[in-house]
Amino acid sequence: MKKILKWAVVAVLVLAVCGFTAFLYFIPPLTSVAPETFITQMASSAPAVDGIADPAERLIAEHGRYLVLTADCAGCHTTQGPQGPRPEMFLAGGLTFTTNTHGAAVTRNLTPDRETGLGGRSDEEIEMVLRSGVFHTGRSISARAMPWPGFSNWSGEDLHAVITYLRHIKPVRHAIPDPGPGRADGIAPNATMVVSTADAGK
Repeated sequence: MKKILKWAVVAVLVLAVCGFTAFLYFIPPLTSVAPETFITQMASSAPAVDGIADPAERLIAEHGRYLVLTADCAGCHTTQGPQGPRPEMFLAGGLTFTTNTHGAAVTRNLTPDRETGLGGRSDEEIEMVLRSGVFHTGRSISARAMPWPGFSNWSGEDLHAVITYLRHIKPVRHAIPDPGPGRADGIAPNATMVVSTADAGK
């Protein structure tokens, strides 16, 4: 009797495992949008470089556009709306997220707007952030808030291409709140790529 009971339990377990495996195999993917569709939508939001007159600079900017897209900069730095990323706010920042060890972070405005974006930062200052996570003030940003260790492996030509592309996208006036206590996107006020924060609360 015990032997029969033992084999019955084994059979039930085998059937349960097989049933669960079949369930995992046949259920549809747990996504509402196909990855290819999402990538296409994001790529279509990235401004093209066709308007750059100089062919050499246009080629450099095109390479920068490719790097910005493949590194998914837009995934964090494009302003979100009710329906997802807002195409007209490409790389204008404002996405808030949290890390377990470094608190909350708000992504910065990477457009060339002089008052709220990168327009007032030099190429060297931008490159320093990408290479080492160190801002123009000397403060640093956590690698959990910005994946700068990966960008540090880019060549000088790659970094120049990204900066060139960022210089040519549409400037968007979008003030981002200053970093503060409990914020991962910098340690002290103005330890970011934002120039003017006079209207940060607007």
